[in-house]
Amino acid sequence: MSADRVLVQPSPLTLERRARWSILGRDWKLGYVLVLPAVSILMAFIAVPFLTSILLSFQDIRVGGDAVFVGLRNYASLLFGANRARFFNSVWVSFLYTFATVVLKFILGMTLALVLHSAIRGRNFFRALLFLPWSIPAVVSAYCWKWIYDDMRGVLNIELSYFGLIKEPILWTADINLALWSVVAAAVWQGTPFWTMTFLAGLQSIPSELYDAAHIDGAGALQSFFYVTLPSMANVIVVTTLLSTIWTANSLQYIYILTAGGPANSTETFPMLALNLGLRAYDLGMGATVPLMFFPFFAVLIFILTKHMLQQD
Repeated sequence: MSADRVLVQPSPLTLERRARWSILGRDWKLGYVLVLPAVSILMAFIAVPFLTSILLSFQDIRVGGDAVFVGLRNYASLLFGANRARFFNSVWVSFLYTFATVVLKFILGMTLALVLHSAIRGRNFFRALLFLPWSIPAVVSAYCWKWIYDDMRGVLNIELSYFGLIKEPILWTADINLALWSVVAAAVWQGTPFWTMTFLAGLQSIPSELYDAAHIDGAGALQSFFYVTLPSMANVIVVTTLLSTIWTANSLQYIYILTAGGPANSTETFPMLALNLGLRAYDLGMGATVPLMFFPFFAVLIFILTKHMLQQD
């Protein structure tokens, strides 16, 4: 006598699990294995140092000394205590340096991209020549600019003196009114090719039919730029601006080599302040606290950038 079969309906939870595994497919284990090295590298080189810096910011720790937990005292010192004036000065200097550098790179990058996109003789040669500063390591170009700005042997003062434009050497990196703008000029020289390259790629992706239609409607060169070029390149401009803002604000090479934050802290951005407090004053806790104060700002920029890029997929 055969036993009766009893049909049991699977529970909703079981159906959900089956659907989940069917979506993952049979190779989900292989996927985790392939992703594991990248995740391990991110954890080792990003997550671990970041968590370590958070831990250091809650401690009073000197180089070679023992760590003492102090809670939020380092943060209070930057906002209300002995380092308040220096910290807010670094905020202002960082804003000036980043804003001026990004704006100048945008103007020069767009101008050069428009010129190199037009039909000029030797266009390929000028494109290769323009990208040369971007191929030079920032440290190397910073030392070149340090020689250019040298008050006695620098080529800039020598040339200005030769043409009779100055009677005595200009202290480009030692004058409190000139130091920051001298660093900005060097950073703009090195970073403009990146903007030109991305803008040039954006210009080449714009269909020529749009310009033909604008010309038929009576639009001139300036109107075509504002009503065709800029709207068509909106995504490129947003991504390039956000990336360059993050890179410029966190950059250290030019300021460290040219001025080291001086004179009188007039070029001391927040990365330079963190270096001075952490390594030169041997206060590792305070040095770790300074970048973390700026972390929310960069987190917002990264969120906007990521969201914008994902929306384009």
